[in-house]
Amino acid sequence: MQAQKLLSGTSPRSAAYFAESAAGAKDGVARGGAQPKLRDDEAPGPQTQASAPQAPGRLGREDARSLGVGTLQLAIDSIRLRFGSQALTRAAELPPPIPWQTGTPIDRLTGIGGLPRGRLALFTGSGTCGKLSVALAMLAAATREFAHAIVVDGGGFDPWSLLPFSPEPGALTTVRAPAPEIAGEAAAALARAGAGFLLLLCDVPEHWLGPLESGANRSGTVMLGVVDSPNRALAHASSFSLGFSRHDWVWERGQLVGLRVGASCLKNRVAPPLGETELEIRYPFGRSTVTDYQPGITEMTVQIDEVDQCASAVV
Repeated sequence: MQAQKLLSGTSPRSAAYFAESAAGAKDGVARGGAQPKLRDDEAPGPQTQASAPQAPGRLGREDARSLGVGTLQLAIDSIRLRFGSQALTRAAELPPPIPWQTGTPIDRLTGIGGLPRGRLALFTGSGTCGKLSVALAMLAAATREFAHAIVVDGGGFDPWSLLPFSPEPGALTTVRAPAPEIAGEAAAALARAGAGFLLLLCDVPEHWLGPLESGANRSGTVMLGVVDSPNRALAHASSFSLGFSRHDWVWERGQLVGLRVGASCLKNRVAPPLGETELEIRYPFGRSTVTDYQPGITEMTVQIDEVDQCASAVV
């Protein structure tokens, strides 16, 4: 019917041409079938992973990988937007630890030439082992270099004991913390405010260690804790831990003038551990001076006994 309507509106020549073309096409299809390029009756080729049929509702490997990467990046962007750009940092973007040179032999044991800024360092040891004397020498050096050197004390620290180390009294501040909760809150606030040097002479509760480390990491505060035996949380939060043990007392002219201690690296996150060393700590005499006596902290040369070589024979 449509062909008749189409032919009725055309000229006789056009109608004849159209009829011949349609009849020829119909006869060609009847004789040879569809064109080779359009035929789909050939044997299919080998299937690949990309052309293999997939189960309904299941994503391919590349699609799943792309979707996973996009979802992870979306979660990272959301956390950084809510909690700040420093909430998540890639390992390749972490800056190397910056050392603060203390002027003591401890700088060599850290592996970076000084105590790490923005990290917590620990001096541990039971009894009289020299850990407090080394910490006081560092505190005196901090008062001469930083504008604010602060001691968070749980009770028992005497600021006058720092005088033999020649400190700068105007830069020293002592915080009396009668309870560990007060000590933790004060230490976290001072580290966040940007104190140059922070000496902790008491334990810090576990829930304050996170804010303390985060605040010091942003401000670059040098933190040093001196305890006999740290608890598990404090030991885990430290980046550098040094253990002290007394080896012998030092006597001169029948008078006790110091002690020899061993300092061993127990933990180091900022550099490979460098073993241990022996220190000689000479106490200052106070106001009295001796011409041939020099107080301070020196590193002793470790003597290694040579073992005679023994000959062996194969029988």
